[in-house]
Amino acid sequence: MGTSNDPTHGQSRRDVMKALGVGAGLSVAGGTAAARTGDSGVRAQTDDEEPGTVPDGSGAGTVHEVRTVIGGPPTNPDRPADFYYEPTGLHVDPGDVIRFVFATPDHNVVGYHPAYGMRRRVPIGVEAFSSPLLGWAPSSIPGDMVDPPAETMGPGEGDDGGDDDTDDDGGDGPVPDTWLHSFDTPGVYDLLCSPHEGFGMAMRVVVGDDPEAPFETEDPSALPEPRAGPVGLARVTLTDPALQPSAIVEAGTVEWQSLDSVQSGAGSDGGEGSGGTGDDGSGDDDDGGDDGTGNDDGEGDE
Repeated sequence: MGTSNDPTHGQSRRDVMKALGVGAGLSVAGGTAAARTGDSGVRAQTDDEEPGTVPDGSGAGTVHEVRTVIGGPPTNPDRPADFYYEPTGLHVDPGDVIRFVFATPDHNVVGYHPAYGMRRRVPIGVEAFSSPLLGWAPSSIPGDMVDPPAETMGPGEGDDGGDDDTDDDGGDGPVPDTWLHSFDTPGVYDLLCSPHEGFGMAMRVVVGDDPEAPFETEDPSALPEPRAGPVGLARVTLTDPALQPSAIVEAGTVEWQSLDSVQSGAGSDGGEGSGGTGDDGSGDDDDGGDDGTGNDDGEGDE
């Protein structure tokens, strides 16, 4: 099981929500629940961003932390920098919460789901979920500021891993916004950042101890074509051997730097940003097939 730097690590989910400022906590919808921190603490919301409550007797969920990182120099020539979640693979127990910390701005957290025109890569029965596009907490930005604060770079820039220009404790620097999401239904969840999916910003969460997922493959060419399947370098990220569900369960956490594709600089296809090119990661050109329709070749094997 992975660990967390969050000060609320190990508390029950209801206690966590109280500690973070949610009066009633989270409601559960389709196996997931979400909340966002903001100028006045955490604002409870369900997956459709409506206020919700936590039912009594919530499970004792651990809080894990995942940070959004922009690092350089890039490990792939087809992106201007490395855009990634840290960690990139995470094993959690049902009922655990992930606290996404937007240590660099202009990111979101989206589950691959047919509601968004994508092949489902979350467990059956889990509803579509997405965070807002988040960055620095508005309360930490002076009202007369014109240019944005300098973005924090991750490993590779000679710093300590992405905290030099941010102050999570409310100091002088910009404060990262935070979004919470609970994972209640066991299974495998693939997540993406909409602005940076084409640059490989995707991650995998395995909930529970059963790593089997009907969509899983180590072969990018076997994935559905973009848009229904992962776009651009996200195809390389999500088929990395280090992110196989069984490997995540064994390791607990998988860091970006440990991915084979990062260490080797492999996967130089798909560098068209989040628009995708139809390149399936195998080096073979294709015409995009059923791109964007969701009615591709894999609908029958859920």
